[in-house]
Amino acid sequence: MTKIFLLITATFIWGLGFVGTRWTLTDFSPIWSNSLRFLFAGSISLILLYKNYNILKERGVIFSSILLGAGLQLQTIGIAHTTLAKSGFLTVFYAIFTPILTAILLKTKLRLAYWGLVLMAFVGIAMLCELEVTNINLGDIYILCSALLFSLHILAVDRYGQNRNAFHFNFAQCVYIGVFCTLFALLYEGSVSLAPLYSTNALKIDSSLSGFFVLSIFSSLIAFSLQVYAQQGIPPHIVSLIFLAESIFASIFGYIFFNEILTPLAMSGCFLVLLSVALVPVLTNYKKDAKKS
Repeated sequence: MTKIFLLITATFIWGLGFVGTRWTLTDFSPIWSNSLRFLFAGSISLILLYKNYNILKERGVIFSSILLGAGLQLQTIGIAHTTLAKSGFLTVFYAIFTPILTAILLKTKLRLAYWGLVLMAFVGIAMLCELEVTNINLGDIYILCSALLFSLHILAVDRYGQNRNAFHFNFAQCVYIGVFCTLFALLYEGSVSLAPLYSTNALKIDSSLSGFFVLSIFSSLIAFSLQVYAQQGIPPHIVSLIFLAESIFASIFGYIFFNEILTPLAMSGCFLVLLSVALVPVLTNYKKDAKKS
């Protein structure tokens, strides 16, 4: 139960991260917002990894970093070409991809009750997005590809994050993602000015500097570390289901910070997602050493 709570805490932080992203997008493009987030997190990580640099040589860390960094960049590009409602709905397809990949690659047998929770959660997400998922375009394809990479990242952390210091593993991830994403941004969009980060407006609560503080410190360094630690005791398909709570927190923070309306349909969807997550300990064998779920 403790590790489930930690995963929910991570989704809470990532939900707040949507607010931070909105703040950074006032001064930076989506590509540079994502790249600078990890450039800052990676720079801090290099300091925190003092005397533990050997973890940077591990192939598992590098592989996990590539999957997560590529997934985030594809998601960012996709969001620029589709609606927020569709991007939010299509991103959570990792909750479908992960158990399918788990069944194929890890030969894990999944209980019917688990699929029932996934279906309940997806209905909730659809209601949260106001059922506005039509006219699939190229941006939607990018989002679906990012969801597949997120699923593979969950499996990679399950494979390579065991018996590792969770914080060191994630700090190494942040270093590599910072390098990969910054190189991609330079090639894709060219150089960027950092002037907005040290202007007088940077001291405001909703400034891009505040946004990067939330994204780099909390979303990147802390939340992803919680994921690595919790996945040492919870199987990947359960992790992907719990991660759906991120959409709920993103909606709540959107209401608090941006006055985004939560309709009765959306609130009903929130309830269904939360119910599906709450039933995980009741209807599934969520511990890592369980043979079935």
